[in-house]
Amino acid sequence: MADRLRASLPIVPIDRGLGPVVAFVHGQPGSGADWLDLAEDLSSDHRVIAPDRPGWGAHPRPAVGLGDNAESLARLLEHCGAEPPVTVVGHSLGGGIALELALARPELVGSLVLIGSVGVASALSGLDRLLAVPMVGDGILLAGSATIRRSVRAMRRLPDSWRAGRLAREAVRIPTVRAVVGGSGGEALMGRARASFIIEQRALLRETPSLQRRLTLLRVPVAVVHGSSDRIVPLPAARLLAELIPGAELVVIPGHGHLVAFEQREEIAQLVRRYSRMASLGGPPSPSG
Repeated sequence: MADRLRASLPIVPIDRGLGPVVAFVHGQPGSGADWLDLAEDLSSDHRVIAPDRPGWGAHPRPAVGLGDNAESLARLLEHCGAEPPVTVVGHSLGGGIALELALARPELVGSLVLIGSVGVASALSGLDRLLAVPMVGDGILLAGSATIRRSVRAMRRLPDSWRAGRLAREAVRIPTVRAVVGGSGGEALMGRARASFIIEQRALLRETPSLQRRLTLLRVPVAVVHGSSDRIVPLPAARLLAELIPGAELVVIPGHGHLVAFEQREEIAQLVRRYSRMASLGGPPSPSG
């Protein structure tokens, strides 16, 4: 039965392993396949599910906001036969979706690991607001993807002894980053993907105030994981997020940025395993921060 369900869902590029369920929620741009390396590690003792979200990858639906993404994820997990409690790992905008899912479906979610996550107003910059403007956002996305391509390509030419070179080579292991870097015209942020990005930016600005007000209602173990050098979501926003969520643990990983989830896979996998055990036991995280 499980095999038939897995085969029937092309929007789930990763569904492997047996055991407690860990669901990964990608950011923007992104796809479920971005989690392949972490899934390979965790699937030795967990069932790992990493779907494409609406508007991305093979998902046929157009992009939606945080709440609708959470509803879509809940339906997909139920269709996959994912038995609660599920540990949900969300990166960037995916963290906001994970929070909405835990608030809307507390019987399904057993714990959260939020990495470089949105969720509070201070996580949003002036650039986030500009990206939500259709014509302006289009120009920024095109220029931004070109800049990222040039920067990563230059860093990849650095010797192994340079940390920037090593991180750049790690980054291109992520399918979405590889698509942006490898494309001659920024294909990963063209057409449908560009429209999805702008739709989600508008929803992020619209829905974040309500999400922030409800953070105190969370009753599951939560890890707020952040790279100390994150320039997309500032570290003070992560600190506030952890303060507002009852019992949340703040984990700051020195020297890493917004892609810390993919650069520090072993550390993230260990953390996910710890929070999966908490979900199974129904216990709170250890005080930290």
